[in-house]
Amino acid sequence: MFKNIKDLEYETYKPVDYLICKRCRLISQHPLPESDLLPTFYPDEYRNYLPQKENLFSTLKKVQFKSLTSKVTKYINNKEAKILEIGFGNGQLLLSLEENGYRHLYGTDFTDRVFSSLKNKEIKLQISNVEESIPFNEKFDLIIMNNVIEHFIDPVKVLINCKNNLSKDGKVLLITPNSNALEFSIFKNYWAGFHAPRHTFLFNNRNIKMLGDKLGFSKIEVEPMTDPGQISISIQNIFQNTTATKTRLQNGMSWYLTPLSLFCAPIAVLENVIGRSTSMMCILK
Repeated sequence: MFKNIKDLEYETYKPVDYLICKRCRLISQHPLPESDLLPTFYPDEYRNYLPQKENLFSTLKKVQFKSLTSKVTKYINNKEAKILEIGFGNGQLLLSLEENGYRHLYGTDFTDRVFSSLKNKEIKLQISNVEESIPFNEKFDLIIMNNVIEHFIDPVKVLINCKNNLSKDGKVLLITPNSNALEFSIFKNYWAGFHAPRHTFLFNNRNIKMLGDKLGFSKIEVEPMTDPGQISISIQNIFQNTTATKTRLQNGMSWYLTPLSLFCAPIAVLENVIGRSTSMMCILK
C-alpha cells in the first residue's frame, strides 16, 4: 500500500514498504527487518536518547512529560506501586514519576547507552529483549510503553509477556501513533508516524482494541493524545525530500522544527476534537 518510505530523519537504511490489512487496517512493514539490523536504525544522535539540556526544545519536552505524568498517574495513584517502563529513552518519564513520589520504578531497553541519564537514581535498570521475556522477577502494577510498541518485530509477544508480568489489577499503558490521524490522510508517505524503518506496526483505535481482546485483556480503553511534533516532522519530511529545501538535521531535527511544532499545536488539538488524533493512549487491563 505504501512504497519506498524513506528515512528522512537519520538516513540509516534503504526505503521500505508497508502493507495494510483490508479488514482491520493494521499497517505493517513488509518485509519485516532482520532483528540484527535493528540496532543500526538508532544512531548515537537519535533524539529520544539525548540527555536533557536547557533549550527551547527541552523545555517543551519537559512540559510534555509533565502532562504525560499527570495522565499516567490517573491510572496508578498508589505511590508504592511497581512501575516498569519499556524503552525508556533518556528517562524523562521515570524521573518525573520519581519526582512525584513513586518509589518502585524499573526500566528496560535494548541498549545500556541511555542508562547514564538515570545514574545515581533509585531506579532499577536492565538491558533486555522484551520479545523474549521481561527481565525482572516482579509483578508490575503498571507497564508503560511510550511510543515503543510500534518498534517491535513481534508486538503480540511483547504484550503477552507484559500480561504475564502484571499484578492482579495491573495495567499496560501504551502510547502510539494513530494511523487514523488526520495528518496521515494529508501527508501519506511523508507521515511522521512511519518513522521508517524504525516503526514496524502502526495501529488505530479499532485494531488495538481487537488485539487486546484477542490476548485476553478484560478491559481496553483508548483516549486521544495531542502530539504537534508529529505534524511538524511530517512537514519536515516533505522539505527533506526536496533538494531545494533540504537542510542539515541535528538529532533528526531541523532548525525550524520547534517553532513549527508550536504553530501546529492548535491543529493537533483540533484533530482530537474531530476524533482523528495524532497519537493515542491505550490502557489494557
